[in-house]
Formats: sequence, C-alpha cells, structure tokens
Amino acid sequence: MLENLKAFFAEARSEFKKISWPTWDEIKGSTAVVCTTIFFLMVVLAVYDFGIGNLMKLVVKQ
Repeated sequence: MLENLKAFFAEARSEFKKISWPTWDEIKGSTAVVCTTIFFLMVVLAVYDFGIGNLMKLVVKQ
C-alpha cells in the first residue's frame, strides 16, 4: 500500500510540472474582467427589478 501511495504522489508531482500557470498580469486582467462583468450585470438586474417592481405596483393598484 505504501508503494501505491508513493507512486500516486510521484505521478501527481509530474503532472503538476506540466501545468501552465497564469502570470500575475493575466490574473489581474482576468479579475478585472470578472469584476466588471459582475458590476454590469448587477446594474442591469437592479434596473430591471426597479422597473418591474414599479410596473407591478401600477397593475396591483388598478
């Protein structure tokens, strides 16, 4: 069992060496895109929510 565990960790280590890790600039760029997208969607959903909420108030009053 110990040999299987050693083999597993040796293979895992060799696979980790094959990974292409992103650079710091790529991480910052991706984070900026994600934050901008989330902010844009937040604004769009807030506008829709406000509009539909006011529309429902008008419909319920009549």
